[in-house]
Amino acid sequence: MKKLFILLCAASAMTACGDWLDVSPLGEVKETDMYENEEGFQGVLTGAYVAMAAADLYGKALTIQVPELLARNWDVYSSTGLEANIHDYDFETTAAKLQIANSWHAYYNAIAGLNSLLAAIDEKQEVFTSGNYALIKGEAKGLRAFLHFDVLRLWGPVPLGADAAALAIPYVEEVARGGEELLSLPLGTVLQKIIADLDEAETLLQDDPITRYSRAVLNNGSGGPADEYHYYRQNRFNLLAVKATKARYYQWIDRQDLAARYAREVIEAVVSSTGSRVFQLATEETVGGTVSVDADLLMSVEHVFALHNPHFSGIMEPFFFVGNCKQELEAINTAYEKSFHSDDIRCKTNRYWEELQSPRRQAVFKKFYDPTTKVSATVMPLIRLAEMYFIVMECGPLAEANERLVDFRVARVMSSSIDNSLASESDVHSRLEKEYRKEFYGEGQMFYFYKRHDTRPITWPTLVENVVYRLPRPEQQTNFE
Repeated sequence: MKKLFILLCAASAMTACGDWLDVSPLGEVKETDMYENEEGFQGVLTGAYVAMAAADLYGKALTIQVPELLARNWDVYSSTGLEANIHDYDFETTAAKLQIANSWHAYYNAIAGLNSLLAAIDEKQEVFTSGNYALIKGEAKGLRAFLHFDVLRLWGPVPLGADAAALAIPYVEEVARGGEELLSLPLGTVLQKIIADLDEAETLLQDDPITRYSRAVLNNGSGGPADEYHYYRQNRFNLLAVKATKARYYQWIDRQDLAARYAREVIEAVVSSTGSRVFQLATEETVGGTVSVDADLLMSVEHVFALHNPHFSGIMEPFFFVGNCKQELEAINTAYEKSFHSDDIRCKTNRYWEELQSPRRQAVFKKFYDPTTKVSATVMPLIRLAEMYFIVMECGPLAEANERLVDFRVARVMSSSIDNSLASESDVHSRLEKEYRKEFYGEGQMFYFYKRHDTRPITWPTLVENVVYRLPRPEQQTNFE
């Protein structure tokens, strides 16, 4: 009961919707009580994950909704309402302003909880056992960088040619209790702080259980680490999530050598006790299911970092069945190159997409919710192994790009006609644009591919000339700056 009480205090504080950034990350609990033992630190960190999985962040708004609409992966039924506003890059409506403010607020409230933990942890090292001081501090540092980086990817400038001296976003390292403390910093400073936190997280997490035990053992809940807190590491910000975020970060700032290096480290990471790879590309067997393996549309064998939320069903069903977002099946078939890759595990046999006639004609997306079985996903992937392959393909030499493409297309059961097809950077870009769209539909990654390349115009599913790549900061925030 005590652990639950701590968790609820932390989570409720970090998702509060009161005055602008009226942050009190410990609720009504005194910091000395919250951090009196290891469980208190665990509860605050768990509260950060709970906050991240909420609808205003990765539970909906910043995965299946806003970035997917900005990338035009969804069309809309009605020309009015939030989804239509975002789809048309109209951020001046009441609905759009509210969602943008809520997501911004949610980000910085989650960060406030992490900062509270980090402010207290060094003086309480004696309360930790089983290496949990380094594990918890490393996760908190890494999450702080991860969250700020995503704020930058949404509200910051297009990275190509960006002015390092221009103000970008706030990078908050202390508990900010008011908007006047949340001031934007120059882009160069933000980037330095992101990588500094990731570097420290990587050092702290060197003994992460994810490098010592297989995924099967860690997800079994027994037979592995003595401390139960060390299980389910792919649902926490583990060492390889740090390296994957570094790969994203260096790709964003066009340090291709370092981006490829860290992506390779994730791809090639092995479990020290078995010598097997930590992650594997999803295949027909893992996705489609067999007698002994259930269907897994989320490709969980690839999850480097994912969030768990048992309430996703209540979020997903209305979004896909009575909401304003849609896509035509003809456009989907074009996107998945179905005439060339008919056996692709991502599009065959109505696995991910199915056209329904009732309650209205629409192509239903089933990655997160199956209308037939009524089974909903309870996990949202935030980093998957496939992205690491794509980063190496884009940032490494062409010979390696072709080798990685073969590995990837074999796993996805694509036609061998694309083997050795990457003869130039243009070929790589064209292939990756297709694969990012197919691979990460609904996960929010296509927008960042477009923004990173400053793609103008977007050409699928229809020509889009007026694309906007930078969300406006909330009015409440600009009042302080």
